[in-house]
Amino acid sequence: MKAEEVIALAILPDDVAAGIAYARQSLHYTFDRMRYGANPERRFGNIAVGKMCEATLLRFLRQHGVPHLSREGATHHTQPDKFDLRVMNEIVDLKTFRAPPRAANPASVIQCLALIPHQHHNDQWSQRKKYQRFVFGFFHGDLRGRTASSNTAFDPKIFVVTHTPTIFYVTAAPSLAECETRFAEVPAATKCLQYPNGTRIRNMGCAVGVLTSFQSYLENVEKFCRR
Repeated sequence: MKAEEVIALAILPDDVAAGIAYARQSLHYTFDRMRYGANPERRFGNIAVGKMCEATLLRFLRQHGVPHLSREGATHHTQPDKFDLRVMNEIVDLKTFRAPPRAANPASVIQCLALIPHQHHNDQWSQRKKYQRFVFGFFHGDLRGRTASSNTAFDPKIFVVTHTPTIFYVTAAPSLAECETRFAEVPAATKCLQYPNGTRIRNMGCAVGVLTSFQSYLENVEKFCRR
């Protein structure tokens, strides 16, 4: 894909509210893949940002009349969702990552890595055949906030958000077959543009720029709808 194919979406207050509400419900029921157990605030932030980026993407699909379903794969907040969304007849998994300031532009974000966790035989890469397509996006900014007192243990119900991400860059949308062809193992501690200090876990992945863009994917969907 090319830099001009990156789609930059504003993360709006309603998107933020959706992410915060979901994180408050599901924090204690979500698998701690990144091993943030001693840092619940960081886990809360990861969950919230992922959901607010999903809300941002869904709003974009609605506004552009792209046929999709977002509730089909949803489960009770105590259980993991079956999948994020269905576009046309494809089950899609959305993967979101933070773009640090130096990568928060289209020309740089396509140099980041598209990653799918691959820590063990039951992890997401091993379960990849549940999906037909993956969408990779990068958010600019951080989720920050405060509790009522600095001496109070983290409580998501009284966590007041003071700063949220502002832009969601939607980059690549490769098919499962494309991922299986292009991806290679990315060991834990691999340094890259979005993880200058190294990745926390083992993944499968490759550079975003070698994958099919989300824009190209939408163009194909539009052509199908016009038939």
